[in-house]
Amino acid sequence: MGSGSRVISVAFRLMQLVSAAVVAGTLGHYLHNIHEAGVGSNRRVVYAIAIAGISIFFALVLTPPLTYSFYAFPLDFAIFVCWMVAFGLLVNLVGSRGCNSTWFRTNWGWAWGRWYRVGTAEQVGHPGCSSWRAAIAWAFIGGIFWLLSFVLGIIVLSRVRGRKHEDSTHIKRQEKSHMASGMTPVYPHETVNRTEEVTQNQESLGGQRTFVQPQQGLACSQCGTLGRLGTRFCSNCCFEQTATEAV
Repeated sequence: MGSGSRVISVAFRLMQLVSAAVVAGTLGHYLHNIHEAGVGSNRRVVYAIAIAGISIFFALVLTPPLTYSFYAFPLDFAIFVCWMVAFGLLVNLVGSRGCNSTWFRTNWGWAWGRWYRVGTAEQVGHPGCSSWRAAIAWAFIGGIFWLLSFVLGIIVLSRVRGRKHEDSTHIKRQEKSHMASGMTPVYPHETVNRTEEVTQNQESLGGQRTFVQPQQGLACSQCGTLGRLGTRFCSNCCFEQTATEAV
């Protein structure tokens, strides 16, 4: 994993954090005003702000440029899907009319401008239209950056696995070539270990050298034939020597 992929990963995480914070702040202001007005919250907006909170948490956890952040690509894809669902739900609230829709005028604009304090929905107009559009746009942008993190994780991990496969294949080829030539494959780290083992064995055996004394002759007690010291049977008459004579 190179430094370039780590830098790109951090940039993606920061954009995910920013987009989720914008969506959470915008929708949070709307929910605060709705609660103040004593009106029930829209479930689609609640879902979107919940996804924003989850995204903020995981973006903070995955921002450090460490290896584990690349292994989270399944989570990246799952959050991307959740963001796309949130984007679709928010867009469907206003439909093709956008800020001129009935829901926007009687709900979002009414709560955003706090018209519940002074007047009716007909006096609302279009307050908070830019904030609504920003929330929708950042919901989509945030989902795209989660998708990019998913793609980046797959690319980085596939390269890592490819390198490991190449290394293992190279080692196997070396072993086969050495076996075919009748030689044992030698690896640098193993050579060092073997050298140390040989040195230790030589040092341990240095004080345990064995000296062979010259053999002395011993005559057979039966026929008198001279034999080697320690021989049990006579080489001439096959007479068995006594224990004292054989030692």
